[in-house]
Amino acid sequence: MTKSARDKGLDYVREVRKILEGLGHTVEGPGYGVAYYNAKMNPVHKDFFGIFDLMSYDGKSYLGHQVSTEANKSTKIKAIQGAKLPGWVWCRFTDDDGFVGYKVYEVGLVITEHEMVYGIHRRIKRGEIVSPIHP
Repeated sequence: MTKSARDKGLDYVREVRKILEGLGHTVEGPGYGVAYYNAKMNPVHKDFFGIFDLMSYDGKSYLGHQVSTEANKSTKIKAIQGAKLPGWVWCRFTDDDGFVGYKVYEVGLVITEHEMVYGIHRRIKRGEIVSPIHP
């Protein structure tokens, strides 16, 4: 059975949540609301501040996280900048060798982006990071 884009997106959010928890962050996942489609009641994901999929606390500050793909990166960064909120955009990728990971972009009030790459196993266990790579 093929997963819908929504289901894939929620899987990606769960992966990022496990990475953050592995880094020692306290993470709050998305809230859910109800929408009616074709006379059926369906749960819908509700972003924090209309932008972030996850919120985390690293012991010093709260951070907002938007999970996406490289194809949608600029749209997500523009939305965060437009809201004038600092946040992180996590873009999932798979390279030619089958390596699955996330490129992470920090978006601040002043536009500063830096990139970190976190590799993940096909299944993440206990939020362990396979290897942070700093380009």
